[in-house]
Amino acid sequence: MKLLVLRDKKPGHFNQAEGVALAVGRLAPTEVARLDIRPTWFAHDDVRKFIMRRYGSDARKWLRSMYAIEAESLEKPDVIIGSGRPTIAAGILLSRAFGGVPFLYSGGIGGYDTREVSLMIVASPRAAGNPRSAWAPIPSIVDPADYPAPRRLAALGDLKGAEIALLVGGTAYRKEWPQNEWDALIALVRAVAREHGVRWRVTTSRRTPDEVGTRFAQLAGEGVLAEFIDYRGAGPGSVRALFGADAVVVTEDSMSMLVEGLTARRPVIGLRSARVHDGYASEAISAWAAKSWAAPSFGPSLAVLPLGTVGAEQFANSLINLEPPTLDVRGEIARLVAPVLGLAAPPR
Repeated sequence: MKLLVLRDKKPGHFNQAEGVALAVGRLAPTEVARLDIRPTWFAHDDVRKFIMRRYGSDARKWLRSMYAIEAESLEKPDVIIGSGRPTIAAGILLSRAFGGVPFLYSGGIGGYDTREVSLMIVASPRAAGNPRSAWAPIPSIVDPADYPAPRRLAALGDLKGAEIALLVGGTAYRKEWPQNEWDALIALVRAVAREHGVRWRVTTSRRTPDEVGTRFAQLAGEGVLAEFIDYRGAGPGSVRALFGADAVVVTEDSMSMLVEGLTARRPVIGLRSARVHDGYASEAISAWAAKSWAAPSFGPSLAVLPLGTVGAEQFANSLINLEPPTLDVRGEIARLVAPVLGLAAPPR
């Protein structure tokens, strides 16, 4: 089966598309081709939506005009996969150009006629009620087989020597991080290391303010952190090894990293800012916190705590009440995709 994966500029998007491709690989042998999606100078989001509503019937013309893509130069795929807004119109147009090839999309779609989208894999159960939509954890390239089983953290004494990964983000759409919350994060890391003897493995991201990165570098220099990865020097992809820690903590601006930690079968704590405008992301994260990720105990695997006020005691007690996930996320996605592609679903 020939897959065409559409990749925009954001790792949080193209890793979802790659994750869907890996799930399809559970259903049949695959060959994966990749196509970078870069809209031309005039084809910003609103323009793409307008053209697709009014004039998009000539697929090859608009692929050329809006994306500088020559459909004739591409081998016809069996499935097209995308994630991220720039890939929506591209995926629909490519599907048309190749005679209705199935188009799978990770995420919700607004402002487009989605009748030519074969399946939207959505993170909010409310959005799963939309046509051709299904609810599943966000797809990713994380594979739990790449990591040893985490150390079980069932009592406060288990935290001594345990490795905890902290993935630090920053201000994102509808989420802000005021100075007092950055101060609280630094204080929390210090207190948990001091009071419970954990070994912090910390990475910043492209959204992390420079001043915050510098403060974590200082903590590393003081010996508070067992490992510090500064995104400013390490760049993209540096977080992958940290999913092998015994637990994962994520500033709640990153939906993808929350689910990547769970996909890696680690208990996860999300640290939530007080300055969050409730919306799709909040719905999705609340659903994940309520979802059963672990069997047979069916205890919670994700907790969300308020960063501005959480202390070391609340943090530690929340962590030891989480179960390491056992859910096969890639298998769940494969079972949703299988009937859309006319393939047999893998057994549970």
